[in-house]
Amino acid sequence: MKEDECLLIVKKMPGIHDGRFGYEGVNLVTKEKCNCKSPISDLWWSIYKEHIELGDTIIKKKGELIFSIHKKDTVLSFNFECEGKVYK
Repeated sequence: MKEDECLLIVKKMPGIHDGRFGYEGVNLVTKEKCNCKSPISDLWWSIYKEHIELGDTIIKKKGELIFSIHKKDTVLSFNFECEGKVYK
């Protein structure tokens, strides 16, 4: 999970019944079209789907276990949790 990275400005939302993390948009750094699909982390990231809207920026930096959603006026940050233990 630490190996994954997602730097995405959300332009397309996944389907309502999509249990995976199917967001698409523009890479924050390269400005190229991208998605943040990961066979390792997308189930963890999908826990926060209810907080993500079009135009939000999703940031998960490589080497970190913090998943952030940047909105126009707020930043939501979530630490990775497993079996009751919080990892930072």
